[in-house]
Amino acid sequence: MYKKIVLSTILVLPVVSMGLDNVSIYGFGTLGLTYQNNKDIIYRSSLRMKRGTDGDVSLQNDSKFGLQLDWQIKPEFSFTIQGSVDFSGVTLEWANLKYNITDELDIKVGQMRFPTAMYSDILKVSYSYDWVRLPEDVYGILPLTSYQGAEINYQDIYKSMEYHIKFYGGTSKDTMVGSEDIGDYDIELKHIFGVNLSLIFDNLEIYTGYTQTDITITNDRINSYFNMLYKSDISQQTKDILKGYDPRDQKTKYISLGFKYNYQDAYLLGEYVDIDMDNIISDNYAWYMTAGYHIDKFTPHITYSKVTGRSNYTTKINYTQIDKDLEEMSQRTLTSQEHITLGVRYDIKDNIALKAQYDHIKESDKGIGISIHKEDPYKPTDIDVLSLSMDFIF
Repeated sequence: MYKKIVLSTILVLPVVSMGLDNVSIYGFGTLGLTYQNNKDIIYRSSLRMKRGTDGDVSLQNDSKFGLQLDWQIKPEFSFTIQGSVDFSGVTLEWANLKYNITDELDIKVGQMRFPTAMYSDILKVSYSYDWVRLPEDVYGILPLTSYQGAEINYQDIYKSMEYHIKFYGGTSKDTMVGSEDIGDYDIELKHIFGVNLSLIFDNLEIYTGYTQTDITITNDRINSYFNMLYKSDISQQTKDILKGYDPRDQKTKYISLGFKYNYQDAYLLGEYVDIDMDNIISDNYAWYMTAGYHIDKFTPHITYSKVTGRSNYTTKINYTQIDKDLEEMSQRTLTSQEHITLGVRYDIKDNIALKAQYDHIKESDKGIGISIHKEDPYKPTDIDVLSLSMDFIF
């Protein structure tokens, strides 16, 4: 029902705008082809994706279409709604009311992008960046992309530096697609609080962010196991230790850093994120570094990225079987792989870009990769991916 409402909203936006003053409609999309030749693997670029290429040419990894409506209700009030459609379904990206208190200060209420990384606001607008898709080792492990709540934005200029500060809070829900033996994870965030700071100089942009939240992860296998132990005859002290590993109602922190440096026709770009989970689900830290060069309408680029998991199982229960089970459970949630990307972008027009990209992904034997393995999810595999896309905005 929710997806039908969102899809109907996307389709009706152009019609609605015809009857309103001070309304602007924007659109974006990607027609993307992706290929990798291993039929035992479903290559995907995010833990939230169920589909992708599994040994054939696929449109499912990157193809999408979205519309955004901006309505300037009054000089100080505006409303924005954005929705998108891809092979995973339909998504309401933004739906918020903005109040400009001053030229520098505004407040938003409603649904916004979860600003946990430098490109979060333009996550699906692929035309805005040179890759076919954002580096998956960073953006693919982020569990949520939007939240419902409020944010305060302040921006100003100090001497030659422009700065942006954002405070935000609210709630969020989504699902991450797990391996066959573990299953999917339903994720709910409450009491989100975050702050971001961006500094922009002539040729340098610096981004930093911090988020803390209460998280509840619902997974049938993991939750059933903890419920069974709580009902068993183990000591209360042991049960108290177990509660620290239970993925329900625990604390989580996100830390992110990023920069982009432009020098004449070249640029250097990088990000780092650290996801700290206070439960049996493993932590992840990831980073990437990209170098690119503009040659007329062409932009070749190269990226190296890596994601590493950290096991949270540190305090032993001193029950042999339970220790073994929890150690295995923690290891099976580790995400670990490294990635080399070679690509080129060609700007046909001011609003259309063609891209070609080759990715080599090396999964680690110390965890699982982001892609879905049909057979053994814990057998590390090298994956080679070829991608072609056409991105557009209007």
